[in-house]
Amino acid sequence: MRLECLSLYTGEEPLTERHLQAIWYDRQMRPQILFSKGGLEVRVVDPGIWNLEAGPDFLGATLEIGRERKRIKGDVEIHLRPSDWQAHKHFEDRAYSNVIAHVTWMDGPIPYTLPSQAISIALGKHMAEDIGFSPAQIDLTGYPFARLPVGERPCRVRLENDPELARKILLEAGKLRLATKAKRFYMDIMKYEGDCEQVLYEWFMEALGYRRNAHAFRFIAQTIPLVALKSEKTNALQAFRKAAEFVDWDIRSCRPNNKPQNRLEAAAEFFASHDLKQYMEIRDFSPNALRSLAKDLSSSAFVGLKRAAAIIANAVIPMAIADGRIKEAPNWLPPEDLSSPMRLTAFRMLGRDHNPNAFYLTNGLAMQGLIEIHRKYCLGLYPDCIGCAIAAA
Repeated sequence: MRLECLSLYTGEEPLTERHLQAIWYDRQMRPQILFSKGGLEVRVVDPGIWNLEAGPDFLGATLEIGRERKRIKGDVEIHLRPSDWQAHKHFEDRAYSNVIAHVTWMDGPIPYTLPSQAISIALGKHMAEDIGFSPAQIDLTGYPFARLPVGERPCRVRLENDPELARKILLEAGKLRLATKAKRFYMDIMKYEGDCEQVLYEWFMEALGYRRNAHAFRFIAQTIPLVALKSEKTNALQAFRKAAEFVDWDIRSCRPNNKPQNRLEAAAEFFASHDLKQYMEIRDFSPNALRSLAKDLSSSAFVGLKRAAAIIANAVIPMAIADGRIKEAPNWLPPEDLSSPMRLTAFRMLGRDHNPNAFYLTNGLAMQGLIEIHRKYCLGLYPDCIGCAIAAA
């Protein structure tokens, strides 16, 4: 028995949580059958999305439990020791309420604050059975982006020698995403009986809320409609704060300027000084005009050019398509912040050594295309690309 595999050090390389994350993620290293602390067989159907932000290490994993292979789906948290769950106080964070598996290297007592549906798996004793295993063999720089499934990733093989096709796919995917948003925009206009300004206001607010608090900001916009805001512009921030008392904010990994309180201040300042009708009358969507628009939208101290670009892509352009001012999104949009899903999809499609500037980093439409491909294809097919419609095409 290799007792060194049960310690936190093997040879000269220390074992870290990142090593465990790589083992969990990579089916070529992870044992085919695991066992829970209670002795149940566990098979990993999908290890989940490697989460690069705050919260559980893997999101949306699918496991089969017991001999009957009952399927469960949820999040997975990785630790070196079972006691780390308590030490990190995850039981106080709502983000960990959907954890279905607590995977550790060391064995030990199950934390009593684990969610009731969560199973415990001690991975170290499973890896001790592989006499050829050593943490030193794991190239941590290759995870999670560059790790390939069994065989070459088909889109990368097809696109690495055809950059023009890769760029075209990203732009077309971006146009498809914004066309879908335009349909949602149109449905909202119908819901509000043609009140385009209220709809645009809600979409602006959603974009100002960032991904984690987008729905909360839309709720505030519905609670404090634009017509009420116009009549009390000087009290906009007070009204927003009052409505915000009924909201559960997600403040995980929020930069200071991105905290909901600052975003509300930015929203109040913006709607007090801007007339939304001007954005409903735009006809020029050339690159120069869009750059000027981004500059105008970023006039607030809490709204930078990247967030202004997100507002253009997620609100201004969908409305222009919905009301017929343009047939489709223009071929260039101001670039947004590069998100984790964008980075992950780009590494899968284009390989770890691609040049981001050549494909998407300078064009917000291509960035929207990465999101579309991530959501429409990569999420459902992860991690092995089997049956992907893009690969088939």
